[in-house]
Amino acid sequence: MLIMVYLKPIPTMNYRAAFTVCFLIIQLGILVYVTLLFYPNYEKGSRICFKKEDDEAQRLKYRLHGMQKLLKLVYRKAKVVNSREESCDIETAVLFLKKNNVSKTVFKNTFEDFSPLGGRDWSFKTYIPCSNKSLEVNGTSKELIRSQFIPSCVNYDVKLEVRKNLNESLKFPGTCLKQVIDKFCTTQFLVPNILHYIWLGKGKFEFIFFVSIFSGYKKQHPCLIFLYYDTLPSGKWWNLLLLYVSNIIPVSVNPPSKIGNRKIVFLEHKSDILRLQILREYGGIYLDTDQLLLTSLDKFRDRECTMGVASDGYLGSAVIIASKNSAFIKKWMDSYSAYKPNSWGQNSVIMATKLAKQNPNLIHLERHYCSFYPYPTYLFKQNYKWSHSYGLHIYKPGREKQLKQLNFSSIRKLNNTLGAAFRFVLFDDKELCL
Repeated sequence: MLIMVYLKPIPTMNYRAAFTVCFLIIQLGILVYVTLLFYPNYEKGSRICFKKEDDEAQRLKYRLHGMQKLLKLVYRKAKVVNSREESCDIETAVLFLKKNNVSKTVFKNTFEDFSPLGGRDWSFKTYIPCSNKSLEVNGTSKELIRSQFIPSCVNYDVKLEVRKNLNESLKFPGTCLKQVIDKFCTTQFLVPNILHYIWLGKGKFEFIFFVSIFSGYKKQHPCLIFLYYDTLPSGKWWNLLLLYVSNIIPVSVNPPSKIGNRKIVFLEHKSDILRLQILREYGGIYLDTDQLLLTSLDKFRDRECTMGVASDGYLGSAVIIASKNSAFIKKWMDSYSAYKPNSWGQNSVIMATKLAKQNPNLIHLERHYCSFYPYPTYLFKQNYKWSHSYGLHIYKPGREKQLKQLNFSSIRKLNNTLGAAFRFVLFDDKELCL
């Protein structure tokens, strides 16, 4: 590019000043050239005219502005978090940044209208008088007076009666169970408001299982709760659950022993298959017996199938929300034709993740792992802020001895995530007890 410059005669003593002026003019010319080369939308002519930013540039401006505000928000949240507390506020903000393009609309603080579970103070310096809030009783199974929902199906006469001190069960599969659900638990949602739990083996029914199922009853307010068992639970905590949860119905099952022509080796694999059979048949919300529910899952009941993504990137099968005859559940069950008996998670979470990628229209993924699955260390070694969580998965492996020591007394001053969540479920407050 040629730049013509006209200079008047300059006195000898001003040569240095003249050189400076010429250098600046040349630099200006280079700037104009680069501008025209890389930004062809600017108008060309003898006079430099900067064109008004086009729509895309304007969108970029707003997006950068929004990202700047969001990053400031993340920084502010990170700065105030106690060193022993991992906050999902940060992860939620980062997820928002990844998923949303900030447009010309005014950027909205993701936490502006948010009412956090457990309140805003997570210092755990407040003690509350929860010593008299215990549900615990000292009675035996013979002394408990409980009411139980008893389904009965005679021809087309389907009833759900309330009787005292009975311990009756239904059987799966069976038509009566389906008739009861269709008659008493049908709503406007795709997914009926029923909870499914599976209890296989002869393990001891401990405190964590009581709190887990009680949390589902208290937070979800289900129409009915079904517990599918091969050996009926017993003991103090089972009796207490029956006393306070009248709409839990035990359902006898024969766990699958084969899938195709392959023998099912692990008890956990039998549970994996059984939960899919149950959801395909009835629909509803499946929860592991070590899954703590902190708030209602109704938000997801208008979708055909919903699962959460765990911190390792795989889908977690401790929470499955599905309608009856869900297409995703059907595909998942069909995948068991390639069942590998000795592969631990290949047919469950690994296959579910693969199918979700192949069929994104059949399942809603709650990708923010804070929703259901924090890291295991968060539960036991610190106070994890679960304000954004729907539930917490209590990781049992390697923690059995520690979990067996939990009861109404020990959780009162248990200053970690598990203690706070258990108090929130049982006492309606996460704070430490006096």
